[in-house]
Amino acid sequence: MEQEHYFGVEKETLKAIGRHIIPFAFILYFFNYMDRVNIGFAALQMNADLGISSVQFGQLASVFFISYLVCQIPSNIMIQKLGARRWIGTILMAWGGVTVLLFFANSFEYLLIARLLLGVFEAGFFPGMIYYLACWFPAKERARVTALFMMAIAVSSVVAAPMSGWIIQHAGFLDYAGWRWLFAIEGIPTVLLGVMTFYVLCDRPKDAKWLTAPQKKWLIAELEQESKGHASGQSIRFMQIIRNPILWRLSFVYMFVQAASQASNYWLPGQVKGFASGLTDTHVGLIMAVPFLCAMIAMPLWGAHSDRKGERKYHAAVPMLLAGAAFLVIATADSMSIRMVGMMLFGVGILSYYGPFWAIPSMMLSPAGLAISIAVINSCSSLGGFFANLGLGYVAKSYGSYGVFVVEAILCVMSSLILITMRIPRVKKSEEA
Repeated sequence: MEQEHYFGVEKETLKAIGRHIIPFAFILYFFNYMDRVNIGFAALQMNADLGISSVQFGQLASVFFISYLVCQIPSNIMIQKLGARRWIGTILMAWGGVTVLLFFANSFEYLLIARLLLGVFEAGFFPGMIYYLACWFPAKERARVTALFMMAIAVSSVVAAPMSGWIIQHAGFLDYAGWRWLFAIEGIPTVLLGVMTFYVLCDRPKDAKWLTAPQKKWLIAELEQESKGHASGQSIRFMQIIRNPILWRLSFVYMFVQAASQASNYWLPGQVKGFASGLTDTHVGLIMAVPFLCAMIAMPLWGAHSDRKGERKYHAAVPMLLAGAAFLVIATADSMSIRMVGMMLFGVGILSYYGPFWAIPSMMLSPAGLAISIAVINSCSSLGGFFANLGLGYVAKSYGSYGVFVVEAILCVMSSLILITMRIPRVKKSEEA
């Protein structure tokens, strides 16, 4: 009876934290992703209006990652000092405000400064949320939970892609171009969500009023038990963290695959428009939604499968290879139908690796330095995003869409090969529902 009670408390606790944390975290990431990539849709009109070349657009896409990279570690230090509620709420309001101010952009220089500021304020959100989830969910649940959280990318793309395409084509209120209204309409909700964060998020399990005393006791004990296998002390020096070779291998894996993924966010809408003559901006938005509809189905299923098997490495590497193959299909196909198959494979591959991959750092790195380790990994993805977008401006100029897709495919394959060569232990399998 005592064992049955134990499993009852475990099950009810996981349900409770799932209900209170995942939906709101999902909504926050939905707007985080949309505010970051909407410039790719705005470019369908904005580049011509402001006289921005392909090389300059590559600079706009990449400059975001400079400030994003520099501010990653300081931002994650702040989340540990101030707590998730205050820090994430503050940066949400800040980047939402910057997005709204893009309505008034009148030059390449204005856009460049705004993108730098957007990187400053967005830098702390994703690594902060990954760290936050690790503070609440046991290791055996993290692939599924992370997949559900990151499914916001797919949902954001499904909703925002056709919506963004429609806004820039049809919203011409007060004689302002649709791309300007795109930034205003998508930035204002982020500011409001920032205010809500101060009232909705809870920093630690011990502070959660919606958990019962037995639920708090079980969850705190479970998380403390996991941390014992990694660190003997409560603190760890910065140099100890960054000297860990496992950290750098994971960083390179994420850097290459994210370079491909993030580049596709900015370049794919323009490339899709070249799939066939006569495609409107609204058509582009609808086509861009297709791969992410597929990802919405695949991500939670693949993350749950990783938890059931207790396996992370191949569950992360296989989708990376699939994404690489998808880029090659899109690059080499002659027909629209085959290209659409490639787009669907791209959506499944480029997003399904997230859940299993982000369950790995908390398994293999010290909990005492986990927030900084996550920031380092995500910083390297920013470095990849910067160089990829900057370089693809020149690749697109010389080789067109074909060259862009081939480079993205190579990056995905490199990531999967590094990951496959790592020794990553299995974890205790998640209980079947």
